[in-house]
Amino acid sequence: MAKNIRRHTKQLDLIWNEISHDTSHPTADQIYERVKKKIPNISLGTVYRNLQKLEAEGQLQVLTLDRTQHFDPLVDRHHHFICKSCWRVYDVFADGEQEARPSCPSPKGFTVTSRQSSWYGTCQSCS
Repeated sequence: MAKNIRRHTKQLDLIWNEISHDTSHPTADQIYERVKKKIPNISLGTVYRNLQKLEAEGQLQVLTLDRTQHFDPLVDRHHHFICKSCWRVYDVFADGEQEARPSCPSPKGFTVTSRQSSWYGTCQSCS
């Protein structure tokens, strides 16, 4: 059986380079605007498809805020703080003792594959 090998394209590589060290949790539109400066004829659909590939391969995680997807290249376990004033997203790290745990196991027949914890409030800049 043939392995599913990721086809490296110029677009995929550029998108990954734009987001791989970005801690701002950009949206697809923000990534598209950056990439479009380097590849003017790229479509928003191409950016979305490549972001989905990166997520499927475990290189990105998606954080949905108010129906908008934000992309995070930090896939290690961490949490987020979202400022309700400026909507900036901050990474929050806690050791195992401080992690929030569910009060009950997943419902019978369900398999938990991931989880995210987020705190909302006002950031230092907006306070």
